Amino acid sequence: MTYQDEPTSLEELGQLTKLADGGQGTVHRAALMPGELYKRYHNPQELNVAELKRLVRRVYAEPMPEHARELILHSTAWPTGVVLEQGKYTGMTMPEAASKFTAQIGGRSKLQELQYLIFGRKPIWGEGLVLPNPDQRRELVLGFVRLFKALHDVDIIIGDVSPRNFLWSVEPHPTVYALDCDGFRVNGYDPPTPQAQTPDWEDPDQETGRATFESDRFKLALLVIRVLLTEPKTTPKDVASDPVRRAQLGDRVAELAVRVADGERCHAVEWLHAFDNRPTLQFDPVKPPPERGQPGPRKGPDRPTLDFG
Repeated sequence: MTYQDEPTSLEELGQLTKLADGGQGTVHRAALMPGELYKRYHNPQELNVAELKRLVRRVYAEPMPEHARELILHSTAWPTGVVLEQGKYTGMTMPEAASKFTAQIGGRSKLQELQYLIFGRKPIWGEGLVLPNPDQRRELVLGFVRLFKALHDVDIIIGDVSPRNFLWSVEPHPTVYALDCDGFRVNGYDPPTPQAQTPDWEDPDQETGRATFESDRFKLALLVIRVLLTEPKTTPKDVASDPVRRAQLGDRVAELAVRVADGERCHAVEWLHAFDNRPTLQFDPVKPPPERGQPGPRKGPDRPTLDFG
């Protein structure tokens, strides 16, 4: 993948091969940019070009721990630049997901989306999709948790989580990948494109439609329990009220799910500690930070307390 600080012209992409047509736009393979895709928006006037450039620079150019940058770039279709067509911004370039994230599903080559982890196997899928065993499923969940943590650690809010915008593979080892990263946003700024809210994945405590770290954390809880239980609509409240589900998840993970049901928004690091049986971290509830450019009280970072119980 190549980070483009200057806009790319349509001519620089070469011949385009249409791969998909989604709600926001069409996705094309670009002949002159191997490994890159061009996403052309249906409504380019809705694209906030300045914020898309900010999102691109945030990961490719701004200071951050190199291990976080490497994890994000390895695990996401992070935008690489913006595209100009006849003098107007029409879309963005991004890396193409590796072939290991595809499988023969229902007789066609399809992306291995999150939906195939949260639903039980369906006959229509065929035998081409290799589902994870329990250990691999756990490693995939850890992969998603680590990705959320890396993004939050560098001040990036994910926003929408859906069964379609996260991918996974178990070949040669469990790996995860995020799509639609142009819907993410740098904390304190607008998203480059309108942020969707997938039904059954909303945070019930979200006061506005604007995604926050808190709403991301609720959606991470949904992702964790739904993948582990193979149940597409289970919520933390369902876990809290069902001893069978709690037993399936194990004490430490179930404890976090119950806390989320009670209104907490557990950080990614808390889920990591629950999986490896380290002491539980509990963070004091925090208010959303003020938007950049607006004065607000200075505040130190969340300070965890250790619970060895």
